[in-house]
Amino acid sequence: MPKSAFALTCLLAGLAAISLPARATDPVAVSSTASEEYTQQKFGPGASKPESYLFFQGKFFGGTVRDPNLEHAQFNDIVKTLAGSMVRQNYFPTKDPKNADLLIVVHWGTTTVYDNPNRQDDLQRKNDAIAAEQAAGPSMDHAAINQELAIADLEQGVEENSIAYNARLLGFRDQLNKESSKLTSSSSGMSDEEIALKLLLNEERYFVILMAYDFHTMKKGTRPKLLWSTRFSIRSPGNTFTASLPVMSKAAEDYFGRAVDGLKFEKPDFPKGKVDVGVPRVVGDGK
Repeated sequence: MPKSAFALTCLLAGLAAISLPARATDPVAVSSTASEEYTQQKFGPGASKPESYLFFQGKFFGGTVRDPNLEHAQFNDIVKTLAGSMVRQNYFPTKDPKNADLLIVVHWGTTTVYDNPNRQDDLQRKNDAIAAEQAAGPSMDHAAINQELAIADLEQGVEENSIAYNARLLGFRDQLNKESSKLTSSSSGMSDEEIALKLLLNEERYFVILMAYDFHTMKKGTRPKLLWSTRFSIRSPGNTFTASLPVMSKAAEDYFGRAVDGLKFEKPDFPKGKVDVGVPRVVGDGK
Protein backbone atom coordinates (compact mmCIF):
# COMPACT_ATOMS: atom_id res chain seq x y z
CA MET A 1 0.00 0.00 0.00
CA PRO A 2 1.42 3.46 -0.87
CA LYS A 3 2.45 5.59 2.12
CA SER A 4 -0.17 8.22 1.31
CA ALA A 5 -2.94 5.61 1.21
CA PHE A 6 -1.69 4.05 4.44
CA ALA A 7 -1.64 7.45 6.15
CA LEU A 8 -5.17 8.16 4.95
CA THR A 9 -6.34 4.78 6.27
CA CYS A 10 -4.81 5.50 9.68
CA LEU A 11 -6.40 8.95 9.74
CA LEU A 12 -9.86 7.58 8.95
CA ALA A 13 -9.47 4.87 11.56
CA GLY A 14 -8.50 7.48 14.13
CA LEU A 15 -11.46 9.68 13.26
CA ALA A 16 -13.80 6.71 13.54
CA ALA A 17 -12.59 6.10 17.08
CA ILE A 18 -13.30 9.68 18.20
CA SER A 19 -16.61 10.09 20.00
CA LEU A 20 -18.05 13.25 18.50
CA PRO A 21 -20.66 15.23 20.47
CA ALA A 22 -24.30 15.03 19.52
CA ARG A 23 -25.27 17.63 16.95
CA ALA A 24 -26.61 20.87 18.41
CA THR A 25 -29.49 20.79 15.95
CA ASP A 26 -30.89 17.54 17.36
CA PRO A 27 -33.32 18.16 20.23
CA VAL A 28 -33.86 15.58 22.95
CA ALA A 29 -37.43 14.33 23.37
CA VAL A 30 -38.42 13.75 27.00
CA SER A 31 -41.50 12.03 28.40
CA SER A 32 -41.94 11.66 32.15
CA THR A 33 -44.60 10.26 34.46
CA ALA A 34 -44.76 10.04 38.25
CA SER A 35 -47.30 9.26 40.95
CA GLU A 36 -48.80 12.41 42.43
CA GLU A 37 -48.15 11.21 45.97
CA TYR A 38 -44.47 10.60 45.25
CA THR A 39 -43.97 13.98 43.58
CA GLN A 40 -45.55 15.80 46.53
CA GLN A 41 -43.29 14.00 48.98
CA LYS A 42 -40.16 14.45 46.87
CA PHE A 43 -40.66 18.03 45.72
CA GLY A 44 -42.77 19.48 48.52
CA PRO A 45 -42.14 22.87 50.15
CA GLY A 46 -38.45 23.71 50.36
CA ALA A 47 -35.62 21.72 48.80
CA SER A 48 -36.29 18.37 47.16
CA LYS A 49 -36.00 15.39 49.49
CA PRO A 50 -32.68 13.51 49.17
CA GLU A 51 -33.09 9.85 48.21
CA SER A 52 -30.68 6.98 47.71
CA TYR A 53 -30.90 4.49 44.88
CA LEU A 54 -29.47 1.41 43.25
CA PHE A 55 -29.20 0.92 39.50
CA PHE A 56 -30.42 -2.32 37.92
CA GLN A 57 -29.64 -3.38 34.38
CA GLY A 58 -32.76 -3.62 32.27
CA LYS A 59 -33.22 -4.52 28.61
CA PHE A 60 -30.88 -3.61 25.78
CA PHE A 61 -32.52 -2.80 22.42
CA GLY A 62 -30.00 -3.35 19.64
CA GLY A 63 -32.16 -2.39 16.65
CA THR A 64 -31.81 -4.03 13.26
CA VAL A 65 -28.80 -2.10 11.92
CA ARG A 66 -25.43 -3.02 13.41
CA ASP A 67 -24.13 -0.17 15.55
CA PRO A 68 -20.69 -0.99 17.06
CA ASN A 69 -20.66 2.15 19.22
CA LEU A 70 -23.99 1.20 20.80
CA GLU A 71 -23.07 -2.47 21.09
CA HIS A 72 -19.83 -1.68 22.92
CA ALA A 73 -21.38 0.77 25.37
CA GLN A 74 -20.89 -0.66 28.86
CA PHE A 75 -23.69 -0.52 31.41
CA ASN A 76 -21.39 0.72 34.18
CA ASP A 77 -20.30 3.63 31.98
CA ILE A 78 -23.93 4.41 31.11
CA VAL A 79 -25.07 4.63 34.73
CA LYS A 80 -22.01 6.67 35.67
CA THR A 81 -23.14 9.32 33.18
CA LEU A 82 -26.73 9.11 34.41
CA ALA A 83 -25.60 9.47 38.03
CA GLY A 84 -24.16 12.91 37.27
CA SER A 85 -27.64 14.09 36.30
CA MET A 86 -29.40 12.21 39.09
CA VAL A 87 -27.49 14.04 41.80
CA ARG A 88 -28.80 17.40 40.59
CA GLN A 89 -32.28 16.25 41.64
CA ASN A 90 -30.99 15.03 45.03
CA TYR A 91 -30.76 11.38 44.01
CA PHE A 92 -27.62 9.73 45.37
CA PRO A 93 -26.13 6.28 44.71
CA THR A 94 -25.64 4.05 47.73
CA LYS A 95 -23.30 1.16 48.36
CA ASP A 96 -25.64 -0.37 50.91
CA PRO A 97 -28.71 -2.10 49.41
CA LYS A 98 -30.35 -2.15 52.84
CA ASN A 99 -30.63 1.63 52.88
CA ALA A 100 -31.68 2.24 49.26
CA ASP A 101 -34.91 4.16 48.74
CA LEU A 102 -35.25 3.41 45.03
CA LEU A 103 -34.36 0.67 42.59
CA ILE A 104 -33.90 2.31 39.19
CA VAL A 105 -34.12 -0.04 36.22
CA VAL A 106 -32.28 1.27 33.16
CA HIS A 107 -33.30 0.23 29.64
CA TRP A 108 -31.40 1.60 26.65
CA GLY A 109 -30.74 1.16 22.95
CA THR A 110 -32.16 2.26 19.64
CA THR A 111 -35.57 1.99 18.04
CA THR A 112 -36.36 -0.33 15.16
CA VAL A 113 -38.17 1.12 12.18
CA TYR A 114 -39.88 -0.62 9.32
CA ASP A 115 -38.24 0.43 6.09
CA ASN A 116 -40.52 -0.44 3.21
CA PRO A 117 -38.30 -0.46 0.09
CA ASN A 118 -41.43 -0.39 -2.09
CA ARG A 119 -43.11 2.54 -0.33
CA GLN A 120 -43.36 4.69 -3.45
CA ASP A 121 -44.49 1.73 -5.59
CA ASP A 122 -47.14 0.82 -3.00
CA LEU A 123 -48.36 4.41 -2.87
CA GLN A 124 -48.61 4.53 -6.65
CA ARG A 125 -50.35 1.14 -6.68
CA LYS A 126 -52.89 2.36 -4.15
CA ASN A 127 -53.53 5.60 -6.05
CA ASP A 128 -53.93 3.70 -9.32
CA ALA A 129 -56.32 1.23 -7.70
CA ILE A 130 -58.40 4.01 -6.16
CA ALA A 131 -58.54 5.81 -9.51
CA ALA A 132 -59.59 2.58 -11.23
CA GLU A 133 -62.28 1.99 -8.61
CA GLN A 134 -63.66 5.47 -9.12
CA ALA A 135 -63.76 5.01 -12.88
CA ALA A 136 -64.98 1.43 -12.70
CA GLY A 137 -67.67 0.32 -15.12
CA PRO A 138 -69.85 -2.79 -15.03
CA SER A 139 -67.15 -4.90 -16.63
CA MET A 140 -64.36 -3.75 -14.25
CA ASP A 141 -62.66 -6.49 -12.24
CA HIS A 142 -63.36 -5.20 -8.72
CA ALA A 143 -61.66 -8.22 -7.13
CA ALA A 144 -58.34 -7.30 -8.77
CA ILE A 145 -58.70 -3.69 -7.63
CA ASN A 146 -59.46 -4.77 -4.06
CA GLN A 147 -56.44 -7.06 -4.11
CA GLU A 148 -54.17 -4.19 -5.13
CA LEU A 149 -55.62 -2.04 -2.34
CA ALA A 150 -55.16 -4.84 0.20
CA ILE A 151 -51.48 -5.30 -0.68
CA ALA A 152 -50.78 -1.58 -0.33
CA ASP A 153 -52.77 -1.39 2.93
CA LEU A 154 -50.83 -4.35 4.35
CA GLU A 155 -47.49 -2.61 3.85
CA GLN A 156 -48.90 0.60 5.30
CA GLY A 157 -50.26 -1.31 8.29
CA VAL A 158 -46.87 -2.84 9.09
CA GLU A 159 -45.27 0.60 9.01
CA GLU A 160 -48.00 2.08 11.22
CA ASN A 161 -47.57 -0.77 13.73
CA SER A 162 -43.85 0.00 13.88
CA ILE A 163 -44.60 3.67 14.56
CA ALA A 164 -47.16 2.74 17.24
CA TYR A 165 -44.66 0.46 18.99
CA ASN A 166 -41.98 3.14 19.00
CA ALA A 167 -44.52 5.66 20.29
CA ARG A 168 -45.17 3.46 23.32
CA LEU A 169 -41.48 2.74 23.84
CA LEU A 170 -40.37 6.38 23.75
CA GLY A 171 -43.38 7.89 25.52
CA PHE A 172 -44.81 9.57 22.41
CA ARG A 173 -48.16 7.74 22.51
CA ASP A 174 -50.28 10.25 24.46
CA GLN A 175 -49.03 13.19 22.42
CA LEU A 176 -49.52 11.28 19.17
CA ASN A 177 -53.08 10.32 20.16
CA LYS A 178 -53.79 13.93 21.05
CA GLU A 179 -52.62 15.14 17.65
CA SER A 180 -54.45 12.32 15.85
CA SER A 181 -57.74 13.38 17.41
CA LYS A 182 -57.53 16.92 16.02
CA LEU A 183 -59.69 17.83 13.07
CA THR A 184 -57.71 18.95 10.03
CA SER A 185 -58.42 19.99 6.48
CA SER A 186 -55.11 18.58 5.28
CA SER A 187 -55.27 16.27 2.28
CA SER A 188 -53.34 13.70 4.30
CA GLY A 189 -55.88 13.82 7.10
CA MET A 190 -53.10 14.62 9.57
CA SER A 191 -51.99 17.84 11.25
CA ASP A 192 -48.46 19.14 10.75
CA GLU A 193 -47.69 18.16 14.35
CA GLU A 194 -48.88 14.58 13.84
CA ILE A 195 -46.82 14.26 10.66
CA ALA A 196 -43.75 15.61 12.47
CA LEU A 197 -44.15 13.11 15.32
CA LYS A 198 -44.56 10.18 12.94
CA LEU A 199 -41.46 11.22 11.05
CA LEU A 200 -39.50 11.18 14.31
CA LEU A 201 -40.88 7.76 15.15
CA ASN A 202 -40.09 6.36 11.72
CA GLU A 203 -36.36 6.89 12.05
CA GLU A 204 -33.87 5.28 14.42
CA ARG A 205 -33.60 7.04 17.79
CA TYR A 206 -31.21 6.38 20.67
CA PHE A 207 -33.08 6.23 23.94
CA VAL A 208 -32.81 5.59 27.67
CA ILE A 209 -35.69 4.65 29.96
CA LEU A 210 -35.42 5.05 33.73
CA MET A 211 -38.04 3.24 35.81
CA ALA A 212 -37.83 4.00 39.55
CA TYR A 213 -39.42 1.51 41.97
CA ASP A 214 -40.03 1.81 45.71
CA PHE A 215 -37.24 -0.39 47.04
CA HIS A 216 -38.59 -0.40 50.60
CA THR A 217 -41.70 -2.30 49.51
CA MET A 218 -39.64 -4.61 47.33
CA LYS A 219 -37.50 -5.59 50.31
CA LYS A 220 -40.68 -6.62 52.12
CA GLY A 221 -41.50 -9.01 49.29
CA THR A 222 -44.51 -7.09 48.01
CA ARG A 223 -45.24 -6.24 44.39
CA PRO A 224 -42.86 -3.55 43.06
CA LYS A 225 -44.45 -0.11 42.99
CA LEU A 226 -43.43 2.11 40.09
CA LEU A 227 -42.97 5.64 41.43
CA TRP A 228 -41.74 7.44 38.34
CA SER A 229 -40.48 6.84 34.83
CA THR A 230 -38.56 9.11 32.47
CA ARG A 231 -37.91 8.34 28.80
CA PHE A 232 -35.54 10.41 26.67
CA SER A 233 -34.33 10.01 23.12
CA ILE A 234 -32.42 11.62 20.26
CA ARG A 235 -32.18 10.74 16.57
CA SER A 236 -29.35 8.32 15.90
CA PRO A 237 -28.41 9.11 12.25
CA GLY A 238 -25.35 11.35 12.40
CA ASN A 239 -24.78 10.68 16.12
CA THR A 240 -23.21 8.00 18.32
CA PHE A 241 -24.79 6.63 21.46
CA THR A 242 -21.87 7.26 23.82
CA ALA A 243 -21.51 10.90 22.72
CA SER A 244 -25.28 11.47 22.77
CA LEU A 245 -25.83 10.00 26.23
CA PRO A 246 -24.51 13.02 28.21
CA VAL A 247 -26.65 15.30 26.04
CA MET A 248 -29.75 13.20 26.61
CA SER A 249 -29.12 12.84 30.34
CA LYS A 250 -28.56 16.56 30.80
CA ALA A 251 -31.75 17.38 28.87
CA ALA A 252 -33.85 14.99 30.96
CA GLU A 253 -32.49 15.63 34.44
CA ASP A 254 -35.03 18.31 35.38
CA TYR A 255 -37.83 15.79 34.80
CA PHE A 256 -36.55 12.95 36.98
CA GLY A 257 -39.26 12.15 39.52
CA ARG A 258 -41.78 14.50 37.95
CA ALA A 259 -44.81 14.16 35.71
CA VAL A 260 -45.04 16.37 32.63
CA ASP A 261 -47.90 16.94 30.24
CA GLY A 262 -47.09 15.70 26.75
CA LEU A 263 -43.63 15.70 25.24
CA LYS A 264 -40.81 18.12 25.94
CA PHE A 265 -38.08 18.87 23.41
CA GLU A 266 -34.87 20.16 24.96
CA LYS A 267 -31.57 21.50 23.66
CA PRO A 268 -29.36 21.52 26.75
CA ASP A 269 -26.25 23.60 27.20
CA PHE A 270 -23.47 22.48 29.46
CA PRO A 271 -22.27 24.88 32.17
CA LYS A 272 -18.70 24.54 33.29
CA GLY A 273 -18.09 22.69 36.54
CA LYS A 274 -17.73 19.25 37.99
CA VAL A 275 -19.97 17.14 40.20
CA ASP A 276 -18.50 14.27 42.19
CA VAL A 277 -21.20 11.63 42.69
CA GLY A 278 -19.05 8.74 43.79
CA VAL A 279 -19.36 5.23 42.42
CA PRO A 280 -22.89 4.09 41.48
CA ARG A 281 -23.95 0.74 42.89
CA VAL A 282 -25.23 -1.75 40.31
CA VAL A 283 -27.37 -4.69 41.43
CA GLY A 284 -27.68 -7.74 39.18
CA ASP A 285 -27.35 -7.89 35.43
CA GLY A 286 -31.03 -7.79 34.44
CA LYS A 287 -30.86 -11.24 32.91
